[in-house]
Amino acid sequence: MNIVEKRRATLINFVFYAFIIAAYYFFVKYAAWLIAPFIVAFGIAMFLQKPVRHISKKTKLNKKIIAAASVFLILAALVSIVVLVGYRIGVEFKGLWQYLIEKLHNLPEFIQSIESWIVSHLTILPDSLEKTAVNAINNFVDKLLLLLVEQKNTFGAADGGFDLSIITAPLGSLLSTAKQIPVFLTATLISIVACFFLTCDYDNFTKTIKKSMSEEHEKNLIKVKKLFGDILGKMFKSYATIILITFCEVAIGLNILKLFGIYKSGYIIAISLIIAIVDIFPVLGTGTILWPWAFISFITGNIGMGIGLIVIYAIISVLRQIIEPKLVSMNIGIHPVFTLMGMYLGAQLFGVLGIFILPITFFLVKALNDEGIIHLWGRNKN
Repeated sequence: MNIVEKRRATLINFVFYAFIIAAYYFFVKYAAWLIAPFIVAFGIAMFLQKPVRHISKKTKLNKKIIAAASVFLILAALVSIVVLVGYRIGVEFKGLWQYLIEKLHNLPEFIQSIESWIVSHLTILPDSLEKTAVNAINNFVDKLLLLLVEQKNTFGAADGGFDLSIITAPLGSLLSTAKQIPVFLTATLISIVACFFLTCDYDNFTKTIKKSMSEEHEKNLIKVKKLFGDILGKMFKSYATIILITFCEVAIGLNILKLFGIYKSGYIIAISLIIAIVDIFPVLGTGTILWPWAFISFITGNIGMGIGLIVIYAIISVLRQIIEPKLVSMNIGIHPVFTLMGMYLGAQLFGVLGIFILPITFFLVKALNDEGIIHLWGRNKN
């Protein structure tokens, strides 16, 4: 192959992969949400097939009756969980948000307390160096407080406290999101109806799909379905377990601190859930919340709380190192940098859900390439 042919082949490959990436982007950005109710319905129907067949075989009852009853029971369980657990969590988060807003109203006083704490610990420096450092800190804090005063005057805080218009402005987006509730309810209703139909008539539906493709494509489709199911199943079970364990560790730790009178606030469920969710993201982890919280506790004179938070962080970190390798059994050779890249690009391209969509896509593409279903790069020789 001469140079011209190599360049032509490279250009053709570039255009081909660019087309695939563009098609993927437009599908996830626009088309995926249109068929999402049917994807969810098919996933539930596929999950229910094994237990439905087993129960039908044991009881000799009609499979469609068992399938319909299974879907009804799952829906009843989900509604119960949303109503009971969701209400409790919602109350916790509402109270925590109001608590944070109240604390932020006292932000200037808090900044001044940090200034006093830092200045009080600069006495160990030589006199000339201490004077220079104190002046620099005082100038910085004065400018910061001036910015807060200007912000307050600009937005006209009626109560004389620190105005939170900048912080609360993003809540306006929630109002626009709330307008989509009827669309969400419609999609949910369609998903439920489709779930009943697909669960009851799963075999006929899959036979129709298989008849429209060749035998080779059918085998590849079965492999893709199995790989996708394995990837999602392992990721969900592994990280759901990690979230649950971290949630319990933080909740137990804060309750112990509260029992000894060290932690005097509430909202333990909301705080534990936030920390547990943040913990599963690369780079962030529990330290993103616990270390600043401990630092603030030390500055405000709550030494016991600061020590307690550090102990909680240490316990979570040690247990995380022990249990994560055992729980996250799915290791398909993707470097953490690519996972982090997928989360960042996914968030930029598709919003919050993109944080999960793009890394899962990376995992699936890697698995498909290793299985030889697609050929993007050299296959894994292990």
